[in-house]
Amino acid sequence: MMWRLFCTLLFGYLLFVAYRFYMHSQPVTAIDLRQYHMVQTDKLDLAVVWPEGDDKAGYVKAVKLVVEAMNAEGLGRCQILDQDTLALVGNQECKTKTLKLNIYAEPADRKAAVKQAKKIAGNLNTLAVLGYYRSDAAIPAAAVYEYKGVLMLSSGSTNVKLTQYDFKHIFRNAANDDSNAEILAKYIHDQGYINVYVIYERDLYGTDFSNYFIEHAIAIGLRVPTHTFYEENTKDFLPVLSSLRSKIRPINLTDEIALLQAKLQRAKRILQIAQLSATGDDASIIQFLTFEQKQKNGNNRFFDSMPRVKLLQYLQQELEQSSSTAYLEALFHSHQKELSSLAREEQYVKLEQVDAELQMWIDRVKSVQAHSISPTSAPPLLANERLTIRKVIDLDAGDVLLKLEQMQKRVSKIKSGKVDAIFIAGFTPEVALAISQARGLNIDLPIFGGHPLIELKNHCKTQNNCASYGDVYALETHDVNEYRMAYNATLQGVVPTEVCAEGEENCLPERYACPHFKTAYTRFQGFATAYQQRYGIEPDNWAIQGYLAASMIQETLRASHTFEPEVIADTLLYKGNSEFADKGLMFSCNSHGITEGDILVEEMKIHRLGDLLKGS
Repeated sequence: MMWRLFCTLLFGYLLFVAYRFYMHSQPVTAIDLRQYHMVQTDKLDLAVVWPEGDDKAGYVKAVKLVVEAMNAEGLGRCQILDQDTLALVGNQECKTKTLKLNIYAEPADRKAAVKQAKKIAGNLNTLAVLGYYRSDAAIPAAAVYEYKGVLMLSSGSTNVKLTQYDFKHIFRNAANDDSNAEILAKYIHDQGYINVYVIYERDLYGTDFSNYFIEHAIAIGLRVPTHTFYEENTKDFLPVLSSLRSKIRPINLTDEIALLQAKLQRAKRILQIAQLSATGDDASIIQFLTFEQKQKNGNNRFFDSMPRVKLLQYLQQELEQSSSTAYLEALFHSHQKELSSLAREEQYVKLEQVDAELQMWIDRVKSVQAHSISPTSAPPLLANERLTIRKVIDLDAGDVLLKLEQMQKRVSKIKSGKVDAIFIAGFTPEVALAISQARGLNIDLPIFGGHPLIELKNHCKTQNNCASYGDVYALETHDVNEYRMAYNATLQGVVPTEVCAEGEENCLPERYACPHFKTAYTRFQGFATAYQQRYGIEPDNWAIQGYLAASMIQETLRASHTFEPEVIADTLLYKGNSEFADKGLMFSCNSHGITEGDILVEEMKIHRLGDLLKGS
């Protein structure tokens, strides 16, 4: 018995020794070293990798202000007070840390970006890295930071791939190319344009962004007659622009009017079905369904004996059939055949008729919406009946009204002949040269692009040729003037609206109609005041991005109560947006991160540069 007990104890001891030997024999990783060092050191570094130049200098200036505030507040925690003696337990000194800001110029190529990232990550004091304007540098650098356990928060890289690798330490607070392309395509379509000609720089940003744009543009109903590219450092855009101009052709008036008639007829049918489902009696629904059945399969009156729930289900089927692409195509071909026999003057008469009918239906839908605000008395419905009706009403007046208004804008574009636009994806100075040379060739189409076009405001001032850029629209992450106007609107008790008309002052967009907006504005205003006192100017788009990025690090440190990169990354990932909303860092009601690494990502907005450029 004693022998067995001795053997058991000996075997257990040997297992314990083997386990300890195994654990101590495991290699120490770079992340382990960093974790240990961060706890011990009193000095921490925050790296910023950002392009040099006055046009983007606001980013670094903003980060400096936030870092100064963090150091003034004090990084670290004092020992916990003993509640009985109200004395410090243990060491009576607070263990504070100092955060030093290291600024690096963003490299122009991938190899240099990797080399620089290794240098930054090789410094064990590096707590986090902010910045990275271009994806060409951000993506290769991200692999280095992930391996070394350095938290990275990019404020400029828009490539979708940056946060799609399941990395634990890589984040961004800028919307990606897919999201931005969808916003631009929808805006151009909703303004009534028909053709979009695509020009892009053949690099990582230009190629990906233009591909996403073409995909969304075609899906939403825009036409892309041609897409052409230029190489980096191009100075002469004459071949590219000449090729583009040769593809610009007048629209097919027959097809455009036929499509408008088909869309209007479909919209009227959807509204009719929705109205029947909401207010029509059984007899009206049966009459409609019987007529439709007769058109398809001959006379069939089996609807007469059906209960209302069944009738509504058949209405739902009619609605789904009416919303299909096949139904629209059938209507289009029917109207196309009719219009092809008309002279051009007669087709314009048809266009005027479509325009008048659109306005009539827009007024009718708005009237219905106004009356539907006050509830009307109706007999009680069964649960499944309410569900069926709801399914039909979901495709009701609101969506149809937007489509009718978009069609009206399309009619206006056709009448004016201004149906074409240009989409360009590239960086300054090449994109500035391309636009300037296009205007020199009398290519005066409106030009749309991503956030790099915002740099034209500064570029045109230095080059003193602002008027040559013409009508340009760019995506902008944050608009200080809009933010201020929205705050003033809240003070005046303005009712939120989804869309603010251009130049409208007493207006509160829906994205600001949320509980934490006033807190966010108050906090930002404190930063903006300090920024203007220090630098003599208001914070621009990039300064706001820098303020948000550095403030996210600040709030994440507060929430995590540690300087271990692994814990900080987990805190940012799992508590980020909820913490930021409470702390007043949300510039809109919701972020729309596509992947887990997209933190506090807010939808970009269309900003018209034309007037600013001409007035500079």
